Amino acid sequence: MRDMMHTPWSDIVFLLAPDPETDDEGYNIPERMPRRRVFCTFEEGVSQSEFYQADKSGLRASASVELWTADYNGEQLVLFSERYFQVIRAFQSGFDCTTLILSEVIR
Repeated sequence: MRDMMHTPWSDIVFLLAPDPETDDEGYNIPERMPRRRVFCTFEEGVSQSEFYQADKSGLRASASVELWTADYNGEQLVLFSERYFQVIRAFQSGFDCTTLILSEVIR
């Protein structure tokens, strides 16, 4: 469980880029995907409106990440604390900041 006095921009996530190498069924192999380490603010859970917006599309929003816009290059997979997340939505959330709404990938 996270401390209520969590310091913003103190988390580290890895942004995973698609890799041409795939398994026998044509899926990317996350362990082999090129990754970049970036500082961010990671939050478990999302706002009620984000949760319902994702639910309407059949997705389950479970976390969000705020990072510097310059650090985000459209990656669709995020690794945090040995857990993989798919990017559901990315949007500009402030001056030079981008927020990623994430859904945990169960493997």
